[in-house]
Amino acid sequence: MEHLEPHLQAEIVETIDNGFGHSRLVRENLIDYFVPFLPLEYRHVRLCARDAFLSQELLYTEEALDEIAQMMLYVPKEEQLFSSQGCKSISQRINYFLS
Repeated sequence: MEHLEPHLQAEIVETIDNGFGHSRLVRENLIDYFVPFLPLEYRHVRLCARDAFLSQELLYTEEALDEIAQMMLYVPKEEQLFSSQGCKSISQRINYFLS
């Protein structure tokens, strides 16, 4: 993180076509930390599904985790490496899966 944060901050400040870089928050140095959110791979999506089941105190199977993970959209279209959505949408998938 100590190596990534200065590069991330510089990119945000220096990007001309980025409205956020010109915002008062950045200009006046009001942001303490820039936290990157890395894309989720299939295995991460399965972990999100497992955690969502556990948080709702529901039983799950490995097949259920796979089925929910396969419901997600992945990018880039050709390789399908990363989920285009985060963990927050998993609980909706579980509700659909259970009904």
